Amino acid sequence: MIMRKLPQLITGILMLFIQAPISDANTTDRFTDISARFELVNADGKLVTEQDFQGHYTLVAFGFTHCLHICPMMAANMALALKIGPSTAQGVFVSVDTERDSPAVTHVYASSYSKSMVGLGGSYAQIRQAANNFKVSYVVTKSQKAYTVEHTSDIFLLDPHGDVVDIFALNASPKAMAKAMTPAAD
Repeated sequence: MIMRKLPQLITGILMLFIQAPISDANTTDRFTDISARFELVNADGKLVTEQDFQGHYTLVAFGFTHCLHICPMMAANMALALKIGPSTAQGVFVSVDTERDSPAVTHVYASSYSKSMVGLGGSYAQIRQAANNFKVSYVVTKSQKAYTVEHTSDIFLLDPHGDVVDIFALNASPKAMAKAMTPAAD
């Protein structure tokens, strides 16, 4: 019975992740409840904060490297947006799977999509704090037969000052993301 319902259950869960873009370029103050602050670890084991990415547009997403469908789509869309967006734009992929994804593993994963992307990780407390600041939800469930990770699949756009100025669904158009990283002419 459960096995017959499994495809419907998976589809239902995926539909929770696939949302319409929240984008509204005319209203940047709507994201003031989201803090783009974090202290995470890079592939070299060094502490990295949001300040290390200031001065450039930055796309930030939370996921995990063992994900089969959602995270690859999210990372690929980020990479395409970075390819057609400003040459100084960058991407940050944060793994919420602290048990299986070291910062080095996460960086290999992220940078395989684009040289402009880095992977970050950290301790459970560091990831939890970053996720809370971005209003990202995630849960890791382990049993004898399964290991599942569920997470918010939004892509956050930070401006050069480090403020969240837009949020995109994982399946958002890379062109729309790239356009949002291009400052409007005054």
